[in-house]
Amino acid sequence: TALLSTTLATLDQSKIKANAVAVLVEFYCDRLTDQACVPELLKGLLALSKFDKFTGGDCVKAVKAVLALVNVQTYQQTARHYVFLFFESVINRFTPSLRSISSDFVFGFIQCLDGEKDPRNLLLAFTLIKMIIQEFDIAQHVEDLFEVTFCYFPITFRPPPDDPYGITSEHLKTGLRDCLSATPYFAKFALPLLLEKLSSSSGSAKKDSMETIAACAPVYGSSALTPYAEELWSGLQNEIFHATGDELEQVALNTLQVITTELSMGVSLGGSNDPVEKFLRPIITDCMTQLQKPELKLAKPSGKILKACAMASDPACTSITLATIPTLLSQYTSGEQSTRKKALLDVLLDFLDASRVLYGSVEKPSEHDIDDTDFVTPLLTFKDRFFELFTNAIMSSNEYGALRLAGVKGLHGMILLREFLSETEISYAIQYFVRIVLEDPDAELQETALNSLASLALIMPGVVRSMALPAFFEMLPTSQNDMDVDTVVQRRSPEFILNAVTKIGLEPTLFAEIVPQILEKVDIVSKELSSSSARYPINLLTTLLVLLRAKAEKGHSDLPQYLDQLAPRLLGMCVFPTVTVDDADHVMRNSEILEVVAGIARIIMIHVDTSAQNEFVKTIFNIFVVGDLSALSANAASTQQVPFIPLRSDARVSQQNASVLFATVIDGCRQQTTLPIENLQQFTGSLVEVAIRTSNTTQRTALSKTIATMLNKFSKGNVLQGFVSQTLVPELQSRIRQDQASFEEREAALTMYIWITKAMVLSMNAIGYDMAGELMSIFSVPRLGKIAADGFSLVIGEQQDVLTKETFAVIRLLYKQRFFNHCIPVLVKGFENSSDEVRHNFLVALSHVLRNVPKQVLLTELPPSSTIETFQIITKDAPGLMTEHLSTLIPLLLSLTNATDPANTMKVRITALKCLEAQPKSLPFTALRPYKTRVLKELEKALDDRKRLVRREAVECRSQWFALSGSITGV
Repeated sequence: TALLSTTLATLDQSKIKANAVAVLVEFYCDRLTDQACVPELLKGLLALSKFDKFTGGDCVKAVKAVLALVNVQTYQQTARHYVFLFFESVINRFTPSLRSISSDFVFGFIQCLDGEKDPRNLLLAFTLIKMIIQEFDIAQHVEDLFEVTFCYFPITFRPPPDDPYGITSEHLKTGLRDCLSATPYFAKFALPLLLEKLSSSSGSAKKDSMETIAACAPVYGSSALTPYAEELWSGLQNEIFHATGDELEQVALNTLQVITTELSMGVSLGGSNDPVEKFLRPIITDCMTQLQKPELKLAKPSGKILKACAMASDPACTSITLATIPTLLSQYTSGEQSTRKKALLDVLLDFLDASRVLYGSVEKPSEHDIDDTDFVTPLLTFKDRFFELFTNAIMSSNEYGALRLAGVKGLHGMILLREFLSETEISYAIQYFVRIVLEDPDAELQETALNSLASLALIMPGVVRSMALPAFFEMLPTSQNDMDVDTVVQRRSPEFILNAVTKIGLEPTLFAEIVPQILEKVDIVSKELSSSSARYPINLLTTLLVLLRAKAEKGHSDLPQYLDQLAPRLLGMCVFPTVTVDDADHVMRNSEILEVVAGIARIIMIHVDTSAQNEFVKTIFNIFVVGDLSALSANAASTQQVPFIPLRSDARVSQQNASVLFATVIDGCRQQTTLPIENLQQFTGSLVEVAIRTSNTTQRTALSKTIATMLNKFSKGNVLQGFVSQTLVPELQSRIRQDQASFEEREAALTMYIWITKAMVLSMNAIGYDMAGELMSIFSVPRLGKIAADGFSLVIGEQQDVLTKETFAVIRLLYKQRFFNHCIPVLVKGFENSSDEVRHNFLVALSHVLRNVPKQVLLTELPPSSTIETFQIITKDAPGLMTEHLSTLIPLLLSLTNATDPANTMKVRITALKCLEAQPKSLPFTALRPYKTRVLKELEKALDDRKRLVRREAVECRSQWFALSGSITGV
């Protein structure tokens, strides 16, 4: 039987004909009397039920046989599971056929399920119960089906540790809840029992009961809930008024809301007999009793209760509002204590929240028809009083900040309500927020008002643009005198105002308004400031940079327009001060300002398409290569007094510094962008010459980045490849090695060489690995060796501002792994064979490589014993470096001590143990402590190694780790 069933489960069913299936079904059904074979027979029936030739008649016959002949609960879990899988299969395929035996099938299923305890079977059984309820007539067996289902409530199952089946108690709870909420027939049985469970002392049982009531209420309906309304409120109020935790309280509130919603849909009997009115009457009475003393602890949950019920339905909201708001307003007016007033405002805020959920907000309409003029919040009747209360709270002079804070939140909530405040009222509210941000000394109140403006800016940018932005920019200084002292009024600092602008200025129309105003401010203040007084212009421009970055992260589509509207204006502001006759110390020549402007240009550049980049790059080359500034200003001819030659070594320092702008634009180019150069080799060679000859490190770095970018992105083809390998690289190597040349010139050539190496390594160009080898050969050159070693950080490290994925650099997926494999053997050998002076450079380079390669590369690429010996030396000579990599190296070394891996030779195992042994002697206890237990446990395997020498080394290593204690504080 087992063989036949297994064969059927794996057989190509197309080979089995209909009559054969019928015969097999007959055979299996007859054999079900043989109890020893039942598990395998059930397996076979399950397989047959999935055959195309398995008919409805076969299905009915097999189901009848299983129900009649198999006492399911007497078999082990596997057999029982086959029964439920079989039922699932036949229900999915033959529901119409099974309906002919509907009553027998339902009754038989109940008997099969009765007594089931295995969570795997229950999870499947709960699914089947729901299917049976939906597909079959259960009228004759409702109580039996309910009892066999509800007996599992509440679920107390806890999965064992490392449970391979992944079944959680939440899975079972959800499955059971779906069953109980599948039919209104269960209502009269379930509700009394759920209410009984709700009064139990178990927090978990209470939570399950409330969640189940919430799931069942929409199915059971108003008529079933109404008789239990008073008991439901009694049970739920206790969980809210005397909540043992926030989670239970929220579940109770959600349940209360669902019940109110469902009762609102009941047939209205008018007046006091209306189901929802009858349900709400004691709720309102109890809550208003507590709100007579709003400063006490039960007032807050009372507000939450009224909010939950009010957001349930329009009838409920109207009833609660009309019954409570007049009293609350009267209490507020007659009260004098600030704490009492604040507590009452909190309740009003709850009502605003409820109305926003139910009737919709300006940011998210409700599910109801927005054009339905009758579907409006009943709070509209009290709008003027609300506005008065919240504004008075804001303007109150008392020191209780929480009251004023509630006022701000109230106005914000009123603005958010759909069709609630008029445009004039919204403008007044925003004016209050602006005044708080600009004038109020309360920091928390400022932040709340500013956050309100920021959220409103996304919803109604027009009002914020007209009411907030002018007030903010009016507070910004326009002269040096404004920044030094203000004798009229204590202003907010420019940094504070600009921070506020960054919070509200993301929306495209607002940003479009901010850009010209900031540029105007920069233009005005820059006329009287020197480069040493650049903090304010830097802050102004940084505001644009921060906003652009945020817009880029959010994927705003308006960024490309600023390539023409913003970039040329900023470039002109930086360039024109460098072409005056007197070469005055202008603020826009400040290096930090140039970096900020470069950052702005980079963000805009990478968000425009190739066509726009082509046009802009032509303009940039006209400016920086040709020296034609006409694209920056219509009055360039009269403004420019000296030539603009920033890419030459004999240019003014101010013009040389401006080369960072050129480098940024080139770095932002896409690979498909066309550089307007006839001879790229010649242009590259000229830039290399300037970079080497210049004494300006800013210009040298900028040109090095430019050249690296061009060679990385635009070196496709044999011509430029040949130029790099046959001309450029040999020339640089010659200059680096030229002893008679000045150190500065050799250093400049080496800097350029390192940047080109990076460009080639990123694209996995073979030239780059040859250049890396040359870099390592320079380690022995005095003074230059250290620069070359530090250059490995640049070559393998990830830069933030150049040659990145965001700026379309050619970056191959495995470039770090290939670089690691290429360099590590040479670095290790050089470290072992060099003198102490040179060895340090190899160690520095090695540390840069280790810090910048992914940990997975270390795990997969480090087994050679010579490499491990090097790490043993580094542990002693450079413990700080080793400490950084313990999380990677310790698991790696432990894996290398495992004799079962054929790759771990005896020498490798011994070397790994020696390296582990060296760690407690040299590394700080605090760094090793997290690994001590694991190391000692793993070393037990090495103690049983088949090689005596390995066992001896394991003993030494283990003794060192055993002795590890807190006395080692560091090195």
